[in-house]
Amino acid sequence: MRFKSTEELQKWAQRNQRLGQEIRSIKPGAAQTVATVDPLLQRRILGIDTALRTTGWGLVDIRGQRLKAVDCGVIRNQPNERISECLRRLAGGIRELVQLYHPDIAVLEGAFYCKNVRTSMILGSARGAVIAVLAELGLDIFEYAPRRVKESVCGNGNASKEQVALLVSQLLGINTANLILDSTDALAMAITHAHNLSTVGGLGLPERI
Repeated sequence: MRFKSTEELQKWAQRNQRLGQEIRSIKPGAAQTVATVDPLLQRRILGIDTALRTTGWGLVDIRGQRLKAVDCGVIRNQPNERISECLRRLAGGIRELVQLYHPDIAVLEGAFYCKNVRTSMILGSARGAVIAVLAELGLDIFEYAPRRVKESVCGNGNASKEQVALLVSQLLGINTANLILDSTDALAMAITHAHNLSTVGGLGLPERI
């Protein structure tokens, strides 16, 4: 399903609400049927939208034919923090999340081109810190290009962060109005991987990193 504007997305969302879809807060979680999922499939997926200052994270459970939002949030670093301290705090935050929620799979946003070399180096350092911790903790790690995530969730590779948040709200049955967009981006990554798991037994999954 493709939407050309936020207005079309909002109309679609309002129609679904009129048909009786209930939108709930993130904490209780809600389930949404996903087609062709192996009934025995049970995974907890951690999506991570990596950045040095604000890293979004989101957890989604896939159980049989159901998706359920577990929790989401951000790991923040202050603008005046040294890069080394930011990386330490980022790695520690990811470690705490894994130890608290015990995900089976981690999904990251794939690297993308930055015109600014310093920005590319900083983002690469943040990704490296996160990948190192996840590997140390024994998680399977996958990555998806930002455009592919948007296409999977919104049907439009050029969708805005706001459009992604709106579709995440509908797919998981949660209220994303007060959530930071970095966290809804992370949930979208987890949803993308869940959709791929449900397609032909996961044969179309990308290679682990």
